[in-house]
Amino acid sequence: MSTPDRRCELVYGYQHCVGRTQYHFGYAADEEAADCWARRKTRENGGRVRVPDADPVRWCPVGHCHMKRQRPWFGYLSADGRLTIRPPADE
Repeated sequence: MSTPDRRCELVYGYQHCVGRTQYHFGYAADEEAADCWARRKTRENGGRVRVPDADPVRWCPVGHCHMKRQRPWFGYLSADGRLTIRPPADE
């Protein structure tokens, strides 16, 4: 079992016209495992995850907002609070 000072929070979100959202996904034992999770989630199925009900994609008033068909970003928060985001595989 890893020590709490190495544990990373797994996060994902979307970039919207109203700003970037961020959601908790779980925890990884260390930064290497967190980075592996973020890379894998970015590659598989185009990074699809269930969109939370509170996400702006659900309530954005712009009918033809180009950001309603985006893929989520995946990353992690390291023990020191640094956010690392993995770009989509085709970027």
